[in-house]
Amino acid sequence: MTDYIRNLNLKWGASLALILSVLLSCAPKEEEKPKAGKKEFALPVQIGKVAYMDIADEVRAVGNIQTEQRVTITSEIRGRVARIAVEEGMNVKAGNLVAQIDSREYELTLERLRADLSASQKEYKKAQEGLRKEDKDRLDAQTRAAKSSLDLAKIELERTKKLVEQKVLPQSALDSAEDKLRQTSETLKASQAEQAAGMKSRQEDIEKLESEMQSIRKQVAVAELNLSKVNIVAPFDGVIISKEIERGAIANSGTSIVRMIGSSRLKAVLEVPQSYRNKLKKLKKAEFFAKELGLRFKYRNNLARLVRVIPDANIFSGNIKVQIDLPDPNPAMFPGLTLESTLNFGVRKNVLHVPAVSLVISEKGTVVYIVKDKKAHLVPVKAFKEHDDFVEIKDFTGQLNANTDLILRGSGAVFPGANVFITNPKPSTETPFSSAAKEKEPAKSSGKTPVKNPET
Repeated sequence: MTDYIRNLNLKWGASLALILSVLLSCAPKEEEKPKAGKKEFALPVQIGKVAYMDIADEVRAVGNIQTEQRVTITSEIRGRVARIAVEEGMNVKAGNLVAQIDSREYELTLERLRADLSASQKEYKKAQEGLRKEDKDRLDAQTRAAKSSLDLAKIELERTKKLVEQKVLPQSALDSAEDKLRQTSETLKASQAEQAAGMKSRQEDIEKLESEMQSIRKQVAVAELNLSKVNIVAPFDGVIISKEIERGAIANSGTSIVRMIGSSRLKAVLEVPQSYRNKLKKLKKAEFFAKELGLRFKYRNNLARLVRVIPDANIFSGNIKVQIDLPDPNPAMFPGLTLESTLNFGVRKNVLHVPAVSLVISEKGTVVYIVKDKKAHLVPVKAFKEHDDFVEIKDFTGQLNANTDLILRGSGAVFPGANVFITNPKPSTETPFSSAAKEKEPAKSSGKTPVKNPET
């Protein structure tokens, strides 16, 4: 038993020694390994450069043609519509007959009033000639007789006074003479009053006849005016857009006959962004395209005087309405025609652009990433219009310039402070397309024609 225990201890000791030897043999090898630093994670990116481009400052707008003149032609008198001289869509000139009211009633009224005026004029002329001769002679003779009787009564009174003083005649004779003088004096006054009253009555008749004559003359003028209104004419050059009444119907004063629009003065009404409101005075060129007619036309000179802003903005789009007069329009154009237009405000020099692939939409808005000290740095920007894969931007922080390493490929995967390694250390410096130069230079023979993208 003792030997067995001794053998067992020997076996365990041998095993323990073996384990210790293995452990000791492994320890030196670990110490011999070189100490290496941690390997940091880095994202592969491709870089490019920002671009400064001359941009044609343009805005594209859609609108239609309207007219300055629009009117509903109405009847000014009452009567039966005897004729409608136009049809819908017909072009008319100023003064052309549009419709006609039955004129017979107005012709008869004018004829009657002219006859009344002629009779009144004759009566007035007769009244101006004064009293009839026999009336004048009678009143004159009566007045002279009364005056002669008064003179005789005065002489008899003087004679009677002397005879009464001489006691030849009694006092009653004197009283009778005085009474006779008073009577003849009253008779003369009555004759003179009758003569004056006759003249006064005649003057009143003249004034009355003159008033009646003037009234009839005014009625004749009104009848002549009404007769002239039976012919309803176009007030200006234009197009008939609808008939409001048919032949044979009874029209009252104010009844609509036709509706028409003017064709001599046309205007384009367009919607443009409010940001262009203050630029309208600097409008250089306006190009228009009427798709329905396949018609293109443009204006270059004195555009400022042709442009007017309609104050109210569209509450949904925020755009404003702009009205542009169209001098000497093509005869084929008409109100309601749809127009596509491009408004040019000149050239903006050295506008900052970045390749479209560099833009990233993040929680902080639109950003780009640049490389600084082998790390990605975020730069907030505001993006505008795109021109041939380059987007116009505004750099709020001023970090972007011609020497900046702008991350292109891989920009969507990086984040602020991320380690990056550049896969194209020498980025291409190809000059991007400049929309301002397109109008002056033909497209290169690369098979791709640059296209402008004005703001809409």
